[in-house]
Amino acid sequence: MAATTASSAPLAGAVLDALLDRITALKLQQKALEAELSPLLEQLNGALEAGELDASFSHNGCSFSWSAGRTSYAYPEPLQQQEQALKEAQRLAVATGTATAKHGKAFWTIKPGRS
Repeated sequence: MAATTASSAPLAGAVLDALLDRITALKLQQKALEAELSPLLEQLNGALEAGELDASFSHNGCSFSWSAGRTSYAYPEPLQQQEQALKEAQRLAVATGTATAKHGKAFWTIKPGRS
């Protein structure tokens, strides 16, 4: 008989409820922290723009590193039409089974309910 690990053992009702309660509580805390952090990061951006600090520095054992963000592009209409044709060809390949499906690592998405 194979030994069961904590991660593969089925959870009893109360244990599962406690697990879900803890996860949802942490997600709500995370959302509150993100809301509190956002204006502080804006202030930090302002300090960077004003030249009051470098783009990379350390403070209280934490490393701070500013990133410009992901670059995106707006393409001309002929290229957008080619993109649409490619997407349609990809949809057709999936529908006919000529495309090979691959799956990434499994993960949970947990969002607090709307209040």
